[in-house]
Amino acid sequence: MPEPVLSPMLSPSETSPTEQSPTEQSSATTPPTMLERYRLAASLAPDRLPALMHNRRVEPTWLGEGDAFTYTRQCEDGVEECVLIDPVAGTRAVAPSLAALGVREPDIAAAPAGVLLGPDGRGLRRRDHDLWLLDGDAETRLTSDGEEGFAWGALPSDSNMVVPFRRMGLDLPPVATVHSPSGRRALTMRVDERRMRVKHMVESVAPGGGARPECHEWRLQLEDEGAPPPSECRILDLDSGTAVDVDVTDELGSRVVVNGTSEVTWSADETRLYLLRCAPGDAGAVIVEVDVATGQRRDAVVLDEGPLYEPNQFLYHLPLVRVLPESGEALLFSQRDGWGHLALYDLASGECLHRVTDGDIVVRDILHVDVERREVTFVAGGADDGWHPLWRRVYRAGLDGGTQRLLTPEPADHDVAGPQPQFFHLVFGKGRPPVEPVSPSGRFFVDHVSTVDQPPVIVLRDAEQGGRIVLELERTDVQPLLDAGYVAPRAFRAIADDGVTELWGVIAMPEHPHDAQRIPIVEDVYAGFQIAHAPHAYLGASGMSSRQGNLPAYTALGFAAVMVDGRGTPGRDRAFRQWTHRQGHTSRGLEDHVTAIASLADADPRLDRTRVGAVGHSYGGYNAARLLLRFPDDYRAAVSSAGVHDPAKMRFGAWDWHLGAGPDRASAEYRELGNLHLADRLEGDLLIACGEIDENATVDHSLALARALMDAGKRFDLRIWPGVDHYRIDAYARMTFWDHLVRSLLDERPPRGFAPS
Repeated sequence: MPEPVLSPMLSPSETSPTEQSPTEQSSATTPPTMLERYRLAASLAPDRLPALMHNRRVEPTWLGEGDAFTYTRQCEDGVEECVLIDPVAGTRAVAPSLAALGVREPDIAAAPAGVLLGPDGRGLRRRDHDLWLLDGDAETRLTSDGEEGFAWGALPSDSNMVVPFRRMGLDLPPVATVHSPSGRRALTMRVDERRMRVKHMVESVAPGGGARPECHEWRLQLEDEGAPPPSECRILDLDSGTAVDVDVTDELGSRVVVNGTSEVTWSADETRLYLLRCAPGDAGAVIVEVDVATGQRRDAVVLDEGPLYEPNQFLYHLPLVRVLPESGEALLFSQRDGWGHLALYDLASGECLHRVTDGDIVVRDILHVDVERREVTFVAGGADDGWHPLWRRVYRAGLDGGTQRLLTPEPADHDVAGPQPQFFHLVFGKGRPPVEPVSPSGRFFVDHVSTVDQPPVIVLRDAEQGGRIVLELERTDVQPLLDAGYVAPRAFRAIADDGVTELWGVIAMPEHPHDAQRIPIVEDVYAGFQIAHAPHAYLGASGMSSRQGNLPAYTALGFAAVMVDGRGTPGRDRAFRQWTHRQGHTSRGLEDHVTAIASLADADPRLDRTRVGAVGHSYGGYNAARLLLRFPDDYRAAVSSAGVHDPAKMRFGAWDWHLGAGPDRASAEYRELGNLHLADRLEGDLLIACGEIDENATVDHSLALARALMDAGKRFDLRIWPGVDHYRIDAYARMTFWDHLVRSLLDERPPRGFAPS
């Protein structure tokens, strides 16, 4: 059969802002009223956009028989079909059901609530603060020293999810607990919260309908309360009931609670295991080998890449670490040469054998390691070809070096979802098994190819044949999205505040501006070190900032909507990435946002630089307020939603990435991380908003900034949402944000006839 050919993708040079112009308002079209704009914006709210795209993602279910898989697709009439793919034969069959395809429904063994199943079918669960082994009908107590606030396998209180979990009635299985491959052993940890002070939140309108407010509490060590007590770690022998303790007072294994099985590697005979020791802000990292029988530790590989070592530039991705105990090697992420590469280390000597990857690239995810073929398949972005540096591309390289091959050559983003931290999947996976885009053999993978303005073409590729396209699986149907009024953003490039460094972002122009010669700008901002905020793929791409979904509403209201990544964000070379490290006394990359917007306005004079607003949530809420306070001549308005404005109110260690491990918390540099000292600089229109039961960016941050502004005699608006946590911005809150921007940037009254639904 003929090989599928992808439609041409635009190159970055074709999406430069100097070559773009906003959509002209037709002289024959009556401009929409403000009420009509609000209704259109509401119809394009983030939660409504996914339903307007058909076949946005292909999530394969591998059948376990070779590399065959099935997936579900959507027809135009909303009916779903089942698709069976045989990658080796290159065939695609479609039918109304799996049974019609001759495929049996997958038998997914679901663990009982609260039980962590092991490979041998035995389970672990928590009871009375201890771990118990479940073997059929028999239950055996494995630990006996657990207690309230110091329980084995318990979720730490500072997970930022205590109240939602309580509301959901979740019976979580033991966390920070990992079985060995045979199921005979398990590593488990516990966090000492006994002496941590209790933090309280009051929910004024109790959801049960009672008159008395509901008080929520959890234990938390704040930044100004000193370091918390160390955790404890234990290796359990589930057959004999014996156990050994492992010294983790230096934060060894601190990420096991989040990353689970991905954080622990066992040798084939299960006599040794390997853990990563690396805390935020550290200059180095260590691969620690632990003797399973005795708990004794040995530093196998010691990395020193000061001033800052990161196991992955992207905070919410898995560490780029793969220990290969049978060959005595470890694959580790390194930025030593200025980029982000994988290097191979010897576990016996600790020496770096050689670099595995090549070029001006930054590795983002490891998809597959084939020990027998000695190859690694990985996702990386880069700048060695002049394309968008954050476009994801898939490579395969030999562990012995010198054989790196690009498997996705088209100039576009290649969305191949990397493995997800176990805790994130536990919370957000809705009970489904993790999506694996790579086949069990590692040969085939599903690739979503798109740009910010060209919808995905979803293909199946053969990694063994240089990424050859085996089949085109789907072309995402976005016509309903376009019919609803969606205006796709365009990528742009700008020069940073240093006059040299290239920045990337997107801009979406209004189809019907209020005044085509004076279009106000709304920047949706994050500007944090955790993620790359500006999208580089089509709406709905995995691993991307969900804030992209807010742009259509802004354009519907008549604003030009912008997202941009300044220096200090991930996915670029080390100098770009770490530019804001140990720069707490500066504005830490926010100058780049000012420069980028000035560049856009210079390229298109219809953009009105005198009417610029910033909107952000969480770390973005912090930086939205910070932009308005630090640059009063450049930003007229800001919406600071769930911002973190006082560094002392954060969980202990939250700012270590910025200042390095063990910062001086009494220093001016530390205090200047926050926004309170900037209160007297406020000149524009600031809206502060927060949910009253937000555990992540607690309401006292917003109230502290409000108090500082009051003390400075400044006018501002404050909204506290009853019963709202960190993870929900509902239609009413969005309307309030629009109201603020419409008043400040358009000098118009919001429509009284609009009611959010």
